[in-house]
Amino acid sequence: MRWFESIRPSQTCRPCRVLEIEAIASRLAALNPSPAIRGRRAAVIALLVRDEQGELRVPFTRRSYALKLHPGEISLPGGKWEPGDGGALDQTALRELEEELGVAPTRVRILGRLPDVSTVVTDFAIAPFIGYLEHRQPWLCSDGEIEAVIEVPLADILRPGAVRQATVVVRGRERNVIALDYGAHHIWGATGRILKEFVEALEA
Repeated sequence: MRWFESIRPSQTCRPCRVLEIEAIASRLAALNPSPAIRGRRAAVIALLVRDEQGELRVPFTRRSYALKLHPGEISLPGGKWEPGDGGALDQTALRELEEELGVAPTRVRILGRLPDVSTVVTDFAIAPFIGYLEHRQPWLCSDGEIEAVIEVPLADILRPGAVRQATVVVRGRERNVIALDYGAHHIWGATGRILKEFVEALEA
């Protein structure tokens, strides 16, 4: 069964000023990051969605526990590059977004790209894109792949200290990671590092 969450923790930082879309696009345009040289190509998208109250939110997906790679983990919509995507990795991110959440690529404005993030175990070089969806829509999750959709207010991501260093235990061993806690959810790994790059880009 798939379920959907839009939690508002009591610690949500309302005084935090969230940049408007054009300002975010301007900050991202100043980055001009170079792509990773090594690793299998992949792309994800942090989709900024304006809800009914005008607040910007970012949908994350909880991967199915039946998947071979990263089962049960919370991540941004995305996946590996396929030949049909051509040479543009933003097409990979948009294709995966449509497959996972049912968002048509024509409805999404790509605001910019963050520096690539590499994974150690699976050897992926992930290109993170930031997109904007002006009007919220029901999420149409792909069967067998997405267990849940978790919407996080952008203000919570930008709250000082929200994206931070943390320690997790994986297969009995402690690992130092970059993480974001949102309610009972722990977002870490490559996704945590992408969020760190995003926060730093908007703070520049």
